[in-house]
Amino acid sequence: MDKKRAALTKTTKIGQTAVQTEQLAKTARRALISWHARAGRHDLPWRRKNTPYAVLVSEFMLQQTTVATVIPRFADWMKRFPSLPALAAASEQEVLSAWEGLGYYSRARRLHSTAKTIMERHGGIVPDTEGPLLALPGIGAYTAAAILAFAHDRSAVVLDTNIIRVLARWGNVTVPIDTAPGKKAIVNLGGSFFPETGCRGIASALMDLGAMVCTSGNPDCNSCPMKSTCSATAPETLPKKSPRRVTTKLTEHRAWIERGQKLHLQQSEGPRWRGLWILPELGAAKPTSRWITDLTYPITRYRITMKVFPVKGALPGNLRGFRRAELPGLPIPSPHRKAIEKAFRAIAEG
Repeated sequence: MDKKRAALTKTTKIGQTAVQTEQLAKTARRALISWHARAGRHDLPWRRKNTPYAVLVSEFMLQQTTVATVIPRFADWMKRFPSLPALAAASEQEVLSAWEGLGYYSRARRLHSTAKTIMERHGGIVPDTEGPLLALPGIGAYTAAAILAFAHDRSAVVLDTNIIRVLARWGNVTVPIDTAPGKKAIVNLGGSFFPETGCRGIASALMDLGAMVCTSGNPDCNSCPMKSTCSATAPETLPKKSPRRVTTKLTEHRAWIERGQKLHLQQSEGPRWRGLWILPELGAAKPTSRWITDLTYPITRYRITMKVFPVKGALPGNLRGFRRAELPGLPIPSPHRKAIEKAFRAIAEG
C-alpha cells in the first residue's frame, strides 16, 4: 500500500480500527461486485470500451449534468469529434455549438483546451498518472481520479456525488460533508474502501449503487448488497450538508432587434457565456414598451428573470444580424435560445 493510501486509512469508521474497517470493506466489496455484475448499468456508452478519450469527454459532460441528459449528447459529440485529435483541431465555435444544451459552457472550453494540451505535450495520449493529469486545464482531483480508474484502471479513490452518498451512509458520517471534518471522513472512507487494483469496477459499482439503490432521499436498503456491513442508523437523512445559501432573484432586460428579417445578436465577452451569441442587454435605457416575452432561469445561487423588449432606432456597432434559418447552427446558451423561440411565437400570435 502506498503512503498516500495508507494515510487515508488511518482514520476510518468511528469506533473501529483500521483493520476492522478494512475487513468490512472487503466483505462489502465482494457483495457489491456480485450485485453489479447482475444489475449494473453496463450499457452506458462511455463504459463500453473505456477508451481514455471517451472517459475524458464523459467526465467533463457529467459535471453538474445528469446521465440521462448526457447519453444522447455524448453520442452526438463522438460522431462530430470521434477522436482527441479531431477535437483538438476543431474551432471554439464548433465546440461550443456541439455543447449546446449541456450548460456551463466553460466546461466545453476547458475540454477543448485539454485536448489541445494533450496533443501538444503528450503526443495525443491521455496521461495515466495523477501529476500530469492535474496539470491539464479543467482537471481537478476528482476528474483525475476518475480518468485513472475508468480509463486506465489504475489505483484511485473516485468520489462523485453518488459514491459520496453511499460512503457517507455506509460509514454513518453524520457531520456535514461540505465541512472540513465531513470531507476528511469521506476521503478516509474512500481510502479504506477502494482496493489497490480493480478500481474501475469498484467505482462503477459504487456509482450505480448510488444511482439505483442507495438513492437520495429514501434508499432501498432491503435491496442493498452492502446492508450487512452498513453502519447507517438513519440512512435517509444522510449525507448531511450545511444550510443552503439564500437564492437571489434578479431581473435582466434584453433587446429584441429585428431588421430586414434578421435578428441582431451580440457575441458575449464573458464572463458568462463568453463567445456565445446572446440577446443584447438593454443597458441603462429604460424600457418604453411592454416586453415581448419573459423567461426565468437559474444560475448558481441566482434566479434570473429575463424580459425581452422590442427596440427600434440605430443599431449598436457590436451586433450581427442572423436570419431565422441560421439560428439553429449558432452556439446560443439555452436560456437565450428558449427566449428567442418564445419571442418568435409571441410575435406570430400577435
